[in-house]
Amino acid sequence: MRLKIYFCDMPKLFDYNNNFFLDIINKYFEGYEISDNPDFLFYSACGTTHLKFKNCVKIFWTEESVVPDFNECDYGIAFDWITFEDRYIRRPIWLEEQRFYKDFLEIDDEKALNRSFCNFIYYNDNQGEGTEFRKKFVKKLAEYKRVDCPGKVLNNMKANLVGRFEGDWRKSKVDFVNNYKFTIAFENACYRGYTTEKIIHPFVARSIPIYWGNPIVEKDFNSEAFINCNGYENDIDAIVDRIIQLDQDDDAYLRMLHASPMSNSFNTNELEDFERFIVHILKKGNNPYNKDSINYAKRMSVDSLSRKEKIKYFFFK
Repeated sequence: MRLKIYFCDMPKLFDYNNNFFLDIINKYFEGYEISDNPDFLFYSACGTTHLKFKNCVKIFWTEESVVPDFNECDYGIAFDWITFEDRYIRRPIWLEEQRFYKDFLEIDDEKALNRSFCNFIYYNDNQGEGTEFRKKFVKKLAEYKRVDCPGKVLNNMKANLVGRFEGDWRKSKVDFVNNYKFTIAFENACYRGYTTEKIIHPFVARSIPIYWGNPIVEKDFNSEAFINCNGYENDIDAIVDRIIQLDQDDDAYLRMLHASPMSNSFNTNELEDFERFIVHILKKGNNPYNKDSINYAKRMSVDSLSRKEKIKYFFFK
């Protein structure tokens, strides 16, 4: 079966010609065509183009901390630990990185212990509650030892060594991080279930992540394999003390470095489950759900109120 599909409103780095959706389609179907009149629309949270598509199955996917709107989409793929019949599946962005990294880098104990101290690679300076907290954290940690910052934020190196939007940015980042004992891996936001590539890159590079963000990150990752700042209630001094302890205790550091990254509760079949989810949708054909059939979303919007209703709304709000 050849599918009519379309992609829109995707993040800047999304590859419209090479992505995990197309991997699955090419694996299980006879091919596809990109159509302005698709049977299946794949869209994300980076625009509003998806609103003009009506007579198709709409599949929402996000790598941001955004909950799917099931009055707009037929199926949702996001970070939240929720269930909604066969219409939702959790797929954190760090899981997608497995398309690029088949194996973790090799490193011997002597090299691991004699690397530079810590790195901080960030380009987002102000979007999200985590941006100010991580800068404050870096400045405090740097009172103990230098923290190398090759990115735009707090840059203290002669050049931006990791060109995020140039060439194979993943490989350049992982190769750089491999030179450090610790890597600061703070999310932009503290959101349940929202874990991005920030934690998986240091794991791949064999550098211990210093992680802040998802308060239930240990449902996926082994607490013995990284420093979970969420457990310190944002007490920067306590977090720094823990890092200093590991930095000065070679045995403790190596135990953490060699611990399995994944938690015992991690579902090792997540990739297979995701494939089944997508295949199930596509095999059902162009049969969208009857979403918001009596226009509640429109009726509950202030924009849809009459002038008299708007006056009453703002007066009694």
